[in-house]
Amino acid sequence: MTMHCHGRIVLALSLLAATTALPACGGAPVAAPHAEGSLTERVFSQVVPSVVAVLNDDGDMREDEARKTLHDMGLEGHSPKSVVDVSLRKEPTPHGTGFVIDGGFVLTAAHVVRTPTRLKVITRTGQSVPAEVVKLDEMRDVAVLKPKVPLLDVPPIGLMNEKAQVGRKIWALGHTGGGLWALSWGITEGVTSGVVELLGAELVVHDAAVYPGFSGGPVVMLDPSGTPRVVGVNHAILFTGGMTPIATISSASSVRDIREVLAGHPHPMEAQLSEFRKARLKDVHADLFVTNNLSVHKDPHQLTTAAIYGNTRVMEADDDVRVPIVGIVFGKEPGAHELELRIVDPREVVVLTEKKTYDLPMHERVGFVTADLHFAPKTPGRYEILAFQGKTQVGHTDIWVEDPNDDKDLVNDADIDDVEGGEPKVSVVVAASGNTDPLTLLGIRAGWSEWHYPRRVEFTWFARGSRGWSGTNVAISAYVLDEKGKIVGRGVGCIQPEIRPELPWSCMGAGGTPLIAGPGSYDVIFAINDRPVAVWPMEAVQRSDAQGGLESWMEQMKKQGTFRKKEDAPPTPEPKVTPKPTPTPPKPAQKPKPKP
Repeated sequence: MTMHCHGRIVLALSLLAATTALPACGGAPVAAPHAEGSLTERVFSQVVPSVVAVLNDDGDMREDEARKTLHDMGLEGHSPKSVVDVSLRKEPTPHGTGFVIDGGFVLTAAHVVRTPTRLKVITRTGQSVPAEVVKLDEMRDVAVLKPKVPLLDVPPIGLMNEKAQVGRKIWALGHTGGGLWALSWGITEGVTSGVVELLGAELVVHDAAVYPGFSGGPVVMLDPSGTPRVVGVNHAILFTGGMTPIATISSASSVRDIREVLAGHPHPMEAQLSEFRKARLKDVHADLFVTNNLSVHKDPHQLTTAAIYGNTRVMEADDDVRVPIVGIVFGKEPGAHELELRIVDPREVVVLTEKKTYDLPMHERVGFVTADLHFAPKTPGRYEILAFQGKTQVGHTDIWVEDPNDDKDLVNDADIDDVEGGEPKVSVVVAASGNTDPLTLLGIRAGWSEWHYPRRVEFTWFARGSRGWSGTNVAISAYVLDEKGKIVGRGVGCIQPEIRPELPWSCMGAGGTPLIAGPGSYDVIFAINDRPVAVWPMEAVQRSDAQGGLESWMEQMKKQGTFRKKEDAPPTPEPKVTPKPTPTPPKPAQKPKPKP
């Protein structure tokens, strides 16, 4: 199932005897809170003065981006000239919750911070104050904010000195306001189920209901003196049960992880991922796909973009077998390069050699090579397709040629694999969207192009593994590292109860929403549980007229024949393609302060 999460969509997977974490921004079915009693009332009255709403006040930024986009779209006669706002609430809605601790700092969840240069915290009495990020840990999902103006009448709340105890009452507080409804300040009661380690984070698991907007709010328990203390930060909703959830369990980042973030201790996974990246980025290699259909072009902002449809592995024996193939090449510097493709028959005889050139532009570290190979097979069986950079083999895949008239030569699915011998392998592709069956990858790219930074961005990935992998309760995580080796985002997907060594596997996953600080190089490191297995290099570029924009893209598409000829087109005005500077957008008007 899917659910909306502070403006983005996350995938909720539920597997028997497994759990999947979702940001606690809500959208999931939750149990009704326990009946209000005197104890819950007392906890609420003592804790809620310390709780604040967290707002990413990026309305002016989005309006600016909309104006620029409309300017480009206006070059086409059928595009809209204006946008009609049909929002239920015109004023900005908080994206999450936080709470004040000693020193006047505000603790919240890392995923609540979307545009760190436009953060505000809003107190229960209505005071709205800009805030800046002091610390942010994507792995532990904890962020520390500093209000730029002291908050009035907002006392700090203390942290518990020990872990949450199993079976004890627990309360979750937050500011709800996602979707079509708003509850404002709320509290729910539950029982602590335990403290668990899950993919690098220590989580407090409990059954208190978590609503949209509770992310980053405090989870409290009474200490021996009866004073409410923080035992966690609202983090996620965990589903348990089968594909149809039968229970809802919530989680919170633990006190241990909170203290690690406050102390400035990086997560141990950062060093491991950085070392793997250094070694892997020096490795020149190519992932090969035999595909039914492929297109490679420049997107409206002049970034190379590719699309793949189908992943053919079995061909019928004929006088002319066609092998359409794409190579995705890693580890090369910008400039012109040559890749040699060879087809080797079952007797290890080279039956075809073809050289292809490709150009790797600046700000791109992934190259695309396409070829339409033809050969006449002399015998059915397995044919290897090898890629060479100079004299070094850098890539491999295979196809099976079968005789449809001979039942003995028909290929079974179990015969198809990607094993060269030695260690099992994993290859990944980063795209905008895709499906596994049939294989469809749209928007394959090695970069993000945005008008403004810092901001969170999105991506999808496809992973395929050869035979030889084995394990139970397996998840693939996509970690995004900046140039300094800091983890700036993580997404978890492809959760499987088991992978078996005799079977190849593949899956799609979402890359989370990494917080990109600015233009530059970023790398997506993929790990099976805690074992790094693959790297995809990315670049973040600043969108500008210097990159060509929509006009340049349209002109290029016309030259490639992508757009219809004028005489074949409907009688609409011809788009104007004469380059012209983009006018400077007017400065946004000062927005009123949001009401509580």
